Amino acid sequence: MDQTASNLELIENLDQILSTLRHELGNPINSLKITLDVLQENYDLFDDVKRKDYLKRGLKLLARQERLVEAMKSYSRSNAKEQEEIPFVNLWEYFVNMASKRLKDGKIKFIHNLELRPCLLKANNVALSRVMTNLLDNAIEALEDVSDPKIELTASRNNDFVVIVIKDNGSGVRKSDMPKIFIPLYTTKPGKMGMGLPIARKLLLKMEGWIEMKSPFGNGTEVRVWLRTTDGHKNEVGFYT
Repeated sequence: MDQTASNLELIENLDQILSTLRHELGNPINSLKITLDVLQENYDLFDDVKRKDYLKRGLKLLARQERLVEAMKSYSRSNAKEQEEIPFVNLWEYFVNMASKRLKDGKIKFIHNLELRPCLLKANNVALSRVMTNLLDNAIEALEDVSDPKIELTASRNNDFVVIVIKDNGSGVRKSDMPKIFIPLYTTKPGKMGMGLPIARKLLLKMEGWIEMKSPFGNGTEVRVWLRTTDGHKNEVGFYT
């Protein structure tokens, strides 16, 4: 039964990806064809200004396709092959410092709390940094029209996992969009390619972790990142503050 459900989910995800590709590729290609057809048919009638205008339109449409290809390349290249033992506190301090600087510029209230004992992660440092940066980007974007923006960051221990929670008080995600948020190229934001969450999930799975999201529309978003530890409970001495 679980396998059947998994296969159905895979098919639905593939359908969504192909539908998005059809839209992202089909519409601009059709517009580009019309633009070039008009330019070709009227080349001798148009003056230089008009010709350049049509060429600019064509280049703009082509640039959109280039962004799509780069987004797909970015997903394919995302990996976490070279893993090592990383003290979690190092990752935490890096991310808190980076987030503090970015959120200060955007006048976003930042609350962070470390609620676990020292531990080690088996992970790729660059991959983890990218995951957390992508999630922070999403949280910041969700707060664009919020009058009193706030992001809360906490980390705690759950058996052999570290659980990082990133919570914002933005508008949240519509219920109909929730099943699609981890599908590559799916986005509800104009100008975005919809790769942040899919890449984060891919990298975490490569490191034996995973990601969860809870986002009741109108009540903010809470993202949970689960990271596997390598030391069991043997380092449970003292708290970081």
